[in-house]
Amino acid sequence: MIEVLDRSSDKVLGLKISGKLLHADYEKFIPMLEKMIEQHGKFRCLCVMHDCHGIELRAIWDELKFDIKHCGKIEKCAIVGHGTLEKWMTNLCNWVFPKAQFKFFEESDEEKAWEWIEAD
Repeated sequence: MIEVLDRSSDKVLGLKISGKLLHADYEKFIPMLEKMIEQHGKFRCLCVMHDCHGIELRAIWDELKFDIKHCGKIEKCAIVGHGTLEKWMTNLCNWVFPKAQFKFFEESDEEKAWEWIEAD
C-alpha cells in the first residue's frame, strides 16, 4: 500500500509504503510523479518504508517501465526505514541511478530526511 504524506508539496512527493505493493498503488502515484516531472523537469521523493511485505509481479513491471522512462528525472530520494533491506536498496539505487542522490535515514531521523529532501 502506498499512502501520500500530508507534508508533500509541489517539489517533493512524500510516500508511506507498507504491506505488499500492488499495481493499483502504482496507478495512483505514478501520475503524481509524472505531473511533477511535467511541471519541474525533475522530481524528489521521500519514501517511509514501514512493515513492507513484498511487491506483486505486475507492480514490478510498473516500476521497471517508470524507471526506464524517467530514470534521468530523479533529483533526490530519501529512504526512511529501519532495516538492512532499506539500506541495501538505497545503495543499489545510487549505483543504478548515478545522476540522482539517494540517502537512507533511520525511522527516528524522519525529520532530518524531510529537511534533506526539501533543501535546495
